[in-house]
Amino acid sequence: MSGAVFAAIWLMLAPPPATPDVVQTQPQPAGQASTAQAPPTPAPTPDQPSPAPMPPQPDGQTEEPQAVQAPDSLGEGAAAQEAWEQRLHAAYDNAEARQGPLDGRWKINGQDGDELFVLVLSDPEAGNLVGAWRDLRRGGGADGSGYLSMIERTADGIYVRFIEPGQGVDTVIELRLTADGSWGGELTESGAVRSVVMKRF
Repeated sequence: MSGAVFAAIWLMLAPPPATPDVVQTQPQPAGQASTAQAPPTPAPTPDQPSPAPMPPQPDGQTEEPQAVQAPDSLGEGAAAQEAWEQRLHAAYDNAEARQGPLDGRWKINGQDGDELFVLVLSDPEAGNLVGAWRDLRRGGGADGSGYLSMIERTADGIYVRFIEPGQGVDTVIELRLTADGSWGGELTESGAVRSVVMKRF
């Protein structure tokens, strides 16, 4: 909303100027002259509206930004809102279609079913794999998650390396794609090796 429009609305909503209070005086008894002099009557002046205060604006900004607002919130109607949502979903689907097969969230379990890690991977159409890890055994503590130091494709799978707080050596996960579409391999943690599987969730 521009400053001029806001000022006009403020003037319409502002209360009218206050009327001065009328003070009632008692009549003087007969035969007694009044010793008080009446105050001089001020000259009438035309009513002038007080200037409306302008709303505070961020530095260098005169209007409210509207680029990130949905059309329906701008009063453009349901049809514009629906078209806007369709374009938004189309852009999201287009971006998802350009992602590789490893993009998304994966859970790594031990062969005994123990939940060990969650990996969140980004697999762009053209670019290197990147991601983050979370240790499911550490709860939600600050030392239970972080970024992957390395993730790369190998001849038959992927190789993952990251640093866990308190561990003397890096944690390494080597995985290969299996016939049922899951990933199987070995987890090396604190020098100990165990078999693991990774599945999307």
